Amino acid sequence: MILVTGATGKVGREAATQLAGAGRRVRALSRTPEEAGLPGAVEVVAGSPADAASLATAFQGVTSALVVLSGDVAGEARNIAAAAAASDVEHLVFLSSASVLHPVPHGIADEHRAAEEAITGSGAATTFLRPGPFHANTSWWIKTVRESGAVRCWIGNNPGAPIDEYDIASAAVAALTDERHRGKAYVLTGSEVLTSKEQARILGEVLGRELDFSVAPQEEVVDVFAGITGDRPAAVTNVAALHSPEVPWAKPTTAVRELTGREPRTYRQWAVANAALFAAQEVPV
Repeated sequence: MILVTGATGKVGREAATQLAGAGRRVRALSRTPEEAGLPGAVEVVAGSPADAASLATAFQGVTSALVVLSGDVAGEARNIAAAAAASDVEHLVFLSSASVLHPVPHGIADEHRAAEEAITGSGAATTFLRPGPFHANTSWWIKTVRESGAVRCWIGNNPGAPIDEYDIASAAVAALTDERHRGKAYVLTGSEVLTSKEQARILGEVLGRELDFSVAPQEEVVDVFAGITGDRPAAVTNVAALHSPEVPWAKPTTAVRELTGREPRTYRQWAVANAALFAAQEVPV
């Protein structure tokens, strides 16, 4: 039995679907099982990585797990590790972050390093998947693209190799089903280096619209992040890291090809598949 946490998110849902389609027994953990909408072959159970009691039940009979976390990543990882250790789970594939290799100190990196340490402490074999920015991060642009045909970028305009969530899920499936990937860590990227401005140009070509592009000053982004989290010092360090040109995903890696046997999907493919999200809509008066 393979357990998938975060099974209603983009990566977890796709991984659970692929595993079930391959004939694997899959159990999905969801806070709201009645709303999960997963394939019928997937067993859906109530629970959350934040709820240690629910994990004890979820891990019964499980041999391996895809661990996708949100919120208090380090705390949830400790809960997962304890439940896995108590259930003699053989293998944990953890969706970490390439930020753990970032040379600029910041909170996101610290959280994922602590999570990786906790997962390692479970005693199970581990595989760490460390993606950089997702193609879907450009969903942040939906509102301004719809309303004014503009992209306001919050992460600077440095080049990087963003990755499609489908490829992350496929990499996770490969790691779960092939023992050769145990004990390894992979930095996951797409195959092309793009700036945010180049992504905006591609998105505009797909939409048939010329999009205005601008980069928000770091001070503005700090204000936005601090307003969301209430932690201004963390916002300062996280924004500085996002704007740094020294990032682990600056160049493409071969990890997706090594894991899946194929090239990663391009940003243009993502934009075509998700063009409807950006379709112009009338703005209420």
